Amino acid sequence: MKLAIGICFVILVSAYAEGDWSQNCYFGSSLCNPDTGCSYGCWKNLCWSQCNGICTIADIIEEMKKQDEIHDGHDIIDKLTPDSSTCAKCAEWCYLDDGEGNYQPCNSNSDCEDFKTNQCSSHCAVI
Repeated sequence: MKLAIGICFVILVSAYAEGDWSQNCYFGSSLCNPDTGCSYGCWKNLCWSQCNGICTIADIIEEMKKQDEIHDGHDIIDKLTPDSSTCAKCAEWCYLDDGEGNYQPCNSNSDCEDFKTNQCSSHCAVI
């Protein structure tokens, strides 16, 4: 029975995670990745992306407290994003890694298209 419930949960989370996340793109003057809900673009000649940092965690913990859903630390981690690759609607961003541990240079937002899902090369900062 537990296996069947687990499989159903994985299927539901997978279906939810594959949807359009564009409503989570926080920065309206930039590009938006609808697959992740992360804004991204070029600022000061470096590619950047929206990311999940402290305000995301604080919002989720507060909501979970209201609904009495916190049982251990894993509950919080699991709730951050359904598949840990989507952005919460939060004003946090980081500079993107070029794939070699450096910042990715750019001249325009469109220069960052191929790097929009790269890891952060800087801290995820609140504006």
